[in-house]
Amino acid sequence: MKKSVFQPSWVKSTKSTRFHQLRKYFENRDVLDIGCAVGYKKDDWMHKNIKVVSKSICGVDLDKNAVQEISDMGYDVSYADAQSFNLNKQFELVHAGELIEHLENPGGFLSSAKNHLSENGRLLITTPNGLRVSNFLYASTGGLQVNFQHTCWFCEYTISTLMQRVGLEVEEVGYLKHETFNSFRKLALMVRSWILPSRVAWNTLYVVAKKAS
Repeated sequence: MKKSVFQPSWVKSTKSTRFHQLRKYFENRDVLDIGCAVGYKKDDWMHKNIKVVSKSICGVDLDKNAVQEISDMGYDVSYADAQSFNLNKQFELVHAGELIEHLENPGGFLSSAKNHLSENGRLLITTPNGLRVSNFLYASTGGLQVNFQHTCWFCEYTISTLMQRVGLEVEEVGYLKHETFNSFRKLALMVRSWILPSRVAWNTLYVVAKKAS
C-alpha cells in the first residue's frame, strides 16, 4: 500500500494518554471492557488502568490465547465475539476502545453492548475520527495508509445515526487529544489545534450513549 511521505509509522502507543482523558467515566463504576486484550503485554494496557479506578471490571475478547493468559494473570475475562455475545449481566459502563472500526457487523456489536447496560448505564466507545485533517493530508500527498484490520470510518454524524438505529441515544460526542513524538510534528499539531475545530484537528472520536427512552 502506497504511503504519504508525511504519514508516521504506528510504532508508539498512546493508550495512557487516552485513559487519562477518559478516566472520569471509569471511576467507581462496574465496567465491561469489550476487546480487553489489546495491548495486554504493554505497560499502558488500557484494561489494567481501568481496573485500578473502577469498582469492578470484566472483559471479553475474541483472542482465545490472550484470554487464557489474561485469566491466568487474575483478571475476569471471557472469550466472546463482540458482535454477538451474552454474559447475562448488566453494567454501569460498557467500554469499547478502538474496536468498532475492526468489525464487519458494527450494528450487532452496538446491540449486544446495549443489552449489557444497566438502567442508568452508559456506553463509551472510541474510534478513529474519519474527519481528521491528517487523513486528507496523507491522501493528497502520496496515499493514506490504513490499518489493514479496519473495515470502516466513523464521524460524529454516522456513529450517531447507527446508534439511534439500534436504540441508543447519544449524550456526548468529543475528541481526544493525542501525542506526537518529534519536534516538527509537535509544532504542526500545536498549530492545527489552534486554528482548526476539534472535529478535524484531533484523531480520535469518543461517544457516550445510553439506552433510548
